[in-house]
Amino acid sequence: MAGHHSDERKREVWKQEVFKEKLFHLMANGYISKETYEQVMDGERSYVEAKTSSEAKEQPAVEHEQEQVKTPEPVKPKKKKKVKTPEQIRERNITWSLILGVALLLITGLIVATSQWAQMGPGVKVVSIAFVSLFFFGLSYGTGRFLKIHQTSFAFLTLGSLLIPITILAIGYFELFGSYLSLFGEGKYLLGLIGTLLPLPLYVRHAIVHQSRMYVWISFLFLTLSVGFALGSTPLTTDGFYLMLMVYNAALIAAYVRYKDDRRIQLFTKELPLFAQLNLVLSTLLMLFFFESEVFYSFNLLLTASIYMAMVFVYKTKEYQFVFSVMMVYAIYQLVEHSPLEQVDWTIYALAGLLYLGFAYAFNNHAFIQKVFHYTSGVVSFCAFVFITYEAIALRGDEGAWLLFFAYVVITVNYFLLANVTPHLVFKYMTPIFYFISLGQLWSLVDLGPLYLFLYGGAVVLFLYPGLWSRNRWMRAVKISSFYTSLIVLFGSIGFSMLVSAYGKTALMFFGISVLAYLTVKKSRRKFIRKIALWTNPAALVLASTFFYEPLRGWLPRYEESFAFPFHSGVTGVLLIAVFFVWRRMGKRKLSSTTFYVGQGTYLGAMVLLIDYPGVDVNVIRPLMLLVGIAMMYSLVQYAKYSVLWGFVSLVTLGFYLSLINPLGFEVHESMVIYITFAPVLLILLAEGGSRKWGDMRPYFYWLAHIVQPFIIVLILVNQLVFDPVHPAFLMVPFLVYLYSSLSALRESEISAMLYAASSVLFLLILTVPEYYGWWGDALYAFLITSVLLSGIWITLPHVWKKRLEWYWIPFSLLGLMFLTSQTGRVSNVELVLILGYTVLNLVFLHIRRWPWVRFVPLLLTINIWETVGFVWEPRSMIVALIAGIVILMVAGYHFHTYLLDGKKNVDAYSWMALVYIAFLVTYTSMEESIWIHILPLVLAGGWLWITSRKWKAPLITGISFTAGMVGFYSAYVLVLVDYQSIIPDLIEAEFQALPVLGLLVYLRVRTWKAYPFIMNQVQFGILLLVAAFLVVDAIQSHTIWDAWIIGGLSLVSMVAGMQLKIKSYFFIGMGVLIFNVLYQTKPYWGNAPWWVYLLIAGLLLISVASYNEWQKQQSSSDKPVERKLKRLWLALKRWN
Repeated sequence: MAGHHSDERKREVWKQEVFKEKLFHLMANGYISKETYEQVMDGERSYVEAKTSSEAKEQPAVEHEQEQVKTPEPVKPKKKKKVKTPEQIRERNITWSLILGVALLLITGLIVATSQWAQMGPGVKVVSIAFVSLFFFGLSYGTGRFLKIHQTSFAFLTLGSLLIPITILAIGYFELFGSYLSLFGEGKYLLGLIGTLLPLPLYVRHAIVHQSRMYVWISFLFLTLSVGFALGSTPLTTDGFYLMLMVYNAALIAAYVRYKDDRRIQLFTKELPLFAQLNLVLSTLLMLFFFESEVFYSFNLLLTASIYMAMVFVYKTKEYQFVFSVMMVYAIYQLVEHSPLEQVDWTIYALAGLLYLGFAYAFNNHAFIQKVFHYTSGVVSFCAFVFITYEAIALRGDEGAWLLFFAYVVITVNYFLLANVTPHLVFKYMTPIFYFISLGQLWSLVDLGPLYLFLYGGAVVLFLYPGLWSRNRWMRAVKISSFYTSLIVLFGSIGFSMLVSAYGKTALMFFGISVLAYLTVKKSRRKFIRKIALWTNPAALVLASTFFYEPLRGWLPRYEESFAFPFHSGVTGVLLIAVFFVWRRMGKRKLSSTTFYVGQGTYLGAMVLLIDYPGVDVNVIRPLMLLVGIAMMYSLVQYAKYSVLWGFVSLVTLGFYLSLINPLGFEVHESMVIYITFAPVLLILLAEGGSRKWGDMRPYFYWLAHIVQPFIIVLILVNQLVFDPVHPAFLMVPFLVYLYSSLSALRESEISAMLYAASSVLFLLILTVPEYYGWWGDALYAFLITSVLLSGIWITLPHVWKKRLEWYWIPFSLLGLMFLTSQTGRVSNVELVLILGYTVLNLVFLHIRRWPWVRFVPLLLTINIWETVGFVWEPRSMIVALIAGIVILMVAGYHFHTYLLDGKKNVDAYSWMALVYIAFLVTYTSMEESIWIHILPLVLAGGWLWITSRKWKAPLITGISFTAGMVGFYSAYVLVLVDYQSIIPDLIEAEFQALPVLGLLVYLRVRTWKAYPFIMNQVQFGILLLVAAFLVVDAIQSHTIWDAWIIGGLSLVSMVAGMQLKIKSYFFIGMGVLIFNVLYQTKPYWGNAPWWVYLLIAGLLLISVASYNEWQKQQSSSDKPVERKLKRLWLALKRWN
């Protein structure tokens, strides 16, 4: 009992929750007011309290404590996918067979008919359309009466029925009843009445017999069209026509009220309320079709819109409100454009948005309706703006400019009101946007100064009020949007002034921006905005000073000649530092900080401009500014307390050192290069000396020295190309710097980097010093000498330094080997030995480092040297040398590696390179005439695959490799066969080529692929199919009776072998080839029929098969002997391979 009461209580709680949720949705969507919602909720709450108290009195005073087992809530069943029964699938297949068959028959008829359509008369054409309709009726009768496929029958019935009015339309089009009762004659409405009234009883019958809602709606539609055409054929006026249509609508409603409970016609009365709503639209369309009067049409639209608004409350259908809104706008347009209101049309269109605001105020108790009217007001106002602007620009020009201004003001007011009554951002931003549009229109009327300056002034006003100050409740709604929109206009005005080169006004406007930023810092409460304004204030001052430079140099021409723009920017930075001290004294800590950083950035930019700015005095101004820049950057480090800023100090110091080249008179190129060479030395000395006082500065000077060092090395190397170069021994300076750095560095990465740099400079010394004295014959051998020298040094080093040097030696030597093997020209035998020795030395280091993948690089590079040697040696000598190389590589691979691939780290580079050598061998064997030399790469490739098949871990890959080797041998056999084809009879040449494939397939199946019978069956089927196709194509090309006998005999042997050995591929392919052979030989008898005959046969066959299956479905299983025999045969075939 306790469990029973608990279940009832849960159900009551669930019902209450559902009731509350539905009531809330009714209020939210505007069907009930908030007061009604609260009254109903109070009543429901009182009812629940009363019921709870009455149940408490009925319960006994003492209840025994029991363990109540909570029954789990019923799990909602998952929606299962509807699975069709075999019978339904069968019926679907039959239906589609019928559809495809009928489609093929129709296509056949269409092909036959269109070929004769131009010769057919109008009567024959109409009869043809009617025949198609009767044909569909016949198909509907047959599929429904005999085959019992009711869905297909209904589809054919629908197609036939819908062709009836099309037939009548064709009669009118071809004027078979005379010109009066034609599609464009005076009796066209009577023809329409016949076309809609004649099939109406048939549609009513179909609706009743098949209980089809579709035919109910078609019947109603044709009934309305019949009434419309009947009224149109009478001499009624516009008012009379509209009156009779309203009488007809009233008659439909009266019929519904009178017969809605009559079950005999309930199928029609149930759909009548929905159709009555659609019928209003049909009535309006018929009115437009028969009569044209714009003013009357506008009032008709207003009336119809009112009806739709009424239907919102009558039928509780919210969607009709959208129809009302659209029709109301269109009605206003029609009324204004075709009445005296056209004189003030722009203002009326602008007021249309306010009209919808009035509607929203009138329906303030309906939340959804009110919200939709708010949105509609915004959309209508925007559309009105687009329309009146287009008319003003494209059609009327300057006519009505003040009227356009007032229209823009009305739209602005409309969006201002929307911003206050709705929370959406779009309306809040549309208000300032249209404020500026109105402002632009006002400027075109008063023409006061440039437009950008006029908009700038308006943006300043909007920025200050309501952007910064807005105590008024109405203005607060657009405060944020006005702030951001005015910012866009402010900067847009400045951008336009820059575009028209009004730099004086640009500087003035930037100064105004700086003032506005200061006011924003003082008045704004948003931290993000204040943070931006703190940086905008000094940045705007910098920009104002920058743009002020243009008018200043116009007033003082010698200012640019003496100082130039970098000096002007530097002075601006210094002045900002002075402003920084002013702000700091006034207690503006944050503003002083941003001013300081912007001033430092400005001076830094001025120093960057010194690099290549024409007109700067290189003897005084540039060194002086860089010297002051060192002090500025030092002050930046001390103020910011960031050690990374020492990088700027080091850069400016380097710049100051380089700027002394001109004042010190180093005009000779050689002396300048020597002076620059010692710049890194100076930076390292400053780093070591300054680190005693400022410990953070050392890495920035130190690393800047090493950053510029490579450029200095490049400068020395480029200098070697001039007539009087610097002695390359000066490379000892960077060599010693790198050597000192590698010995003094503490981190491993620094030690390695400096060691590698020193090794590179050593190579450059070996390259350039002999070149300076003209000792070199070929400078490429500097790589070989450097590698040998570093190898000797490597032997003397301790283990740690050996590991470090190896990381440099291997890439460097590989690069050197690449250059040596890429050289062009004659290579002597001594050079060949040196290069091969260099290759072996590389491989020795790669074995020491255990980098098997990298071994490919030197081995691949040997191909280049063999290609160069090949231009000198005889082809057969090259073939012998390459075969020897292949053998050496295979022996090395066998000695050093067990597997071709052993995980991700180990690989047999030697065996793989042997394969590359085989591919390279083709370039020389292809030049020989002997077929036995031609097939050497194939034989070697097959041997490589056969030998290396045992060096795979996976048995599957082993089998693939072995099979590929056999295919290589077979390919060599085919090439030999082709070369000796002159002594082989043409009749059996194809068989000699193709049939060995089958023997090879049997051998591989027995020898290699025993463990994969299923895969081999598929492969066997594919290969056998290809062989059969090859032999058949050869027989077709030869086209002799002997080829037909050979193909027939082979296919017969294949069938017999397949039956005896129970192999499906041999049996079916043999049978298929045999059938094809018979068909091909008898082609002259059946190949001359027209192609559309096959369409006809296919269509009849599909219909016959579908009919047979439907008939067979009705038979018992005992009457299906053929099906039983086929099933036994299928089971027997499934046991074959």
